[in-house]
Amino acid sequence: MLKNNQFKIYLLTLISFLVGTSQFIIAGVLDKIADSLNITVSSAGQLVTVFALASAIGTPILTLLITKYSFKKQLLIAIFIFLIGAFLTPLNLGYEILVLSRAITGIGTILFVVTAYVLAGQLSGVGKQGSGMSYIALGFSLSQVAGVPLGRMIANMYDWQMIFYIVGVLVFLGSIFIMVTFQGKASQNSPSIKEQINILKNKKISLSLTVTVFAFITFSAITTFITPLIFYIQKVDEHTIALIFTILGIASVIGSKSGATIADKIGIQKVLLSTMSIVVISLIVMNIFSHSLIIFVIMLTIWNIAIWMFGPTQGLNLSKMVPTHASILLSLNSSFVQLGFALGAFFGGVTIEKFSIHSIMYLEVISTIIAFIVYLFTLRVGK
Repeated sequence: MLKNNQFKIYLLTLISFLVGTSQFIIAGVLDKIADSLNITVSSAGQLVTVFALASAIGTPILTLLITKYSFKKQLLIAIFIFLIGAFLTPLNLGYEILVLSRAITGIGTILFVVTAYVLAGQLSGVGKQGSGMSYIALGFSLSQVAGVPLGRMIANMYDWQMIFYIVGVLVFLGSIFIMVTFQGKASQNSPSIKEQINILKNKKISLSLTVTVFAFITFSAITTFITPLIFYIQKVDEHTIALIFTILGIASVIGSKSGATIADKIGIQKVLLSTMSIVVISLIVMNIFSHSLIIFVIMLTIWNIAIWMFGPTQGLNLSKMVPTHASILLSLNSSFVQLGFALGAFFGGVTIEKFSIHSIMYLEVISTIIAFIVYLFTLRVGK
């Protein structure tokens, strides 16, 4: 039984990697999308905003509607939604249709990941939930390691649209394995809208979700405009860009796999406090030495490890606040993550238009400091 559950977790991890690629690949080919649609880079960056906003709004609503079904059905519903968006994205039907397809893809992606988080935690057993959830985070972060550089390579060889055809086909094959492997295991009882509102009235939860938003405003601002930001610091070739993405991807794997797992052993708050501190320090150093690409990439790598340790650990933190409604808390956390993504991409685009690409660094530092201050305040608040 244990080995069978481990296989299921690995399968969920693989599909999380594939759907995660659909979100992160945009950052790697932002310039190519802008060129193909004859729009500005900041306008192309708003595709990240659309993806994030749609998932932030749609995920908790759909989570509420489908939690009455088995986990197997929830996963298949999420994949079905994802596939509609994934196959609509590369059809070259214009910017408006691309915006719509990104919205649909965003809802399907995060709905799948939220369901996979909860299920992986349950499949891991008592006391090992963080370890199980870290596998899903690992899959998501692997989309940066292999997905983004590989996507850049495919876009250079063919075009950026080909990426979504490949991902769509592989996710469809994954859905077949889910149909064969998973049973109709019952999920948690679906919380009512009133219960969700009451959850948000919990001061500690609402403050923790605020931390999530500001932390991921920074994450979004960096990852969305990372390519033009690197070009601003120093003109480099495609091979160097691919190498930097690979380094950042490896860092995200280290962070995502270790964060929640370490939290199971030494405690959630210790991990959150240390990672938040590292994020603040690394961003300040990055801003000071932004003229040097080597120092910038080193500090960006450290930041990437810390922020990916923070993400899964924050999810584990929230899920333990009201264990009976872990699924809705993870859904809400994912929604606030995506809200942070949307705001980061939006304010990042506005900052570029009004000032310069370097001004994004100031946005990142301010947002991170706010997140850290709010986090310190949550430590003083009871349940």
